[in-house]
Amino acid sequence: MEIKVGMDGDIVIVELTGDLVASTADQLKAQVSGLLSKNFRFVLLEMSKIGFMDSSGLGACMAAHKSLAESGGMLVCARPSEAVGKIFRITMADKKLSVAHTKDDGIKTLLSKVIEARQK
Repeated sequence: MEIKVGMDGDIVIVELTGDLVASTADQLKAQVSGLLSKNFRFVLLEMSKIGFMDSSGLGACMAAHKSLAESGGMLVCARPSEAVGKIFRITMADKKLSVAHTKDDGIKTLLSKVIEARQK
């Protein structure tokens, strides 16, 4: 799996390409852990180029969500591929994770959380 990281203001955009499976899930966990260690707490996962995701990949998304939420941040999974979206729906992970159908919607969701965090 390939991971590209970019910034949009206070939001980190993590673009995933390939398969998010047992052999690659630790890459995502390490990436989020590294971002948290540098005080980045608002992350958009761009998932349109994920071909396949297994339970380990789902677990990595859930772990990233939990870590960011515990630090006062937020994770948004944006543009999940059809296969990933189906896994989110079947497991009902889309009830716990924030899922955006477009990158712009995901950024708007995160921006509102950034503003809220600044006001505290």
